[in-house]
Amino acid sequence: MNVICVDGEERVVNDALALLKAQRAVDEAAGFTNAADALLWLKMNSADFALIGIELPETDGIELAKKLRELHPSLAIVFLTKDTKNAFRAYSAHPQAYLLKPLDEQALAREISYYLLTRSLRNVSHVEVQTFGSFELTVDGSAVSFKRSRAKELLALLVDRQGGGITRAQAFTEMWEDREYDRKAQKYFDVILHSLLQTLREYGISEIVEVTGGFLRVRPELISCDRYRFTMGDTDAINAFQGVYLYGYSWANWGGAFYS
Repeated sequence: MNVICVDGEERVVNDALALLKAQRAVDEAAGFTNAADALLWLKMNSADFALIGIELPETDGIELAKKLRELHPSLAIVFLTKDTKNAFRAYSAHPQAYLLKPLDEQALAREISYYLLTRSLRNVSHVEVQTFGSFELTVDGSAVSFKRSRAKELLALLVDRQGGGITRAQAFTEMWEDREYDRKAQKYFDVILHSLLQTLREYGISEIVEVTGGFLRVRPELISCDRYRFTMGDTDAINAFQGVYLYGYSWANWGGAFYS
């Protein structure tokens, strides 16, 4: 695998490169102290995995990550940061993780191992998500039956976020636009979330949804999704899109971007 590291501190980059080159799975590691050089390099080379400092000179590491993803949509992003204050904002770039500085060798090794595992799972994913037309979830070709329609909608909302984190309050507001997120609403939403997680456990796919630190997110690397393949330029997915996206959900409007 090929890895790049971008951080404003030369010492951080050099330490990361030394750790990366000690990893047997790493074939090539390139380091940069500014975003412009990293972008130029990635236009002419390929990378599988990127370590990016959130605090960069002259730019923002999260915005750089988004630009790198435009060049290589399947690029795994791991942010390097001095603290966790940017954790929620970092989710907009759909990172695999973020690691604290100074970079720990064992933590880096775990993220590389996780990337290799999920890359393997992507190649043989048995969880299929349909977003074109109505929302459907299948496991090994069999449709998943949800006990609550709102639980199914919640999963659809998480899939729509493409791995981005969302709080319970944000999810509730998206799904019930005209209701206040009060104590009663919180309890009801917890029932919906519990129902979703229970259904996923029953089908042996509980790992596709992550609930941690107050955020909910789907793990895109563990599912095969028509929208994700469309975004990556997959011909079959592009041909399958007929202008209808997540039919029946008022908050879903991605399809309109292509037929406006």
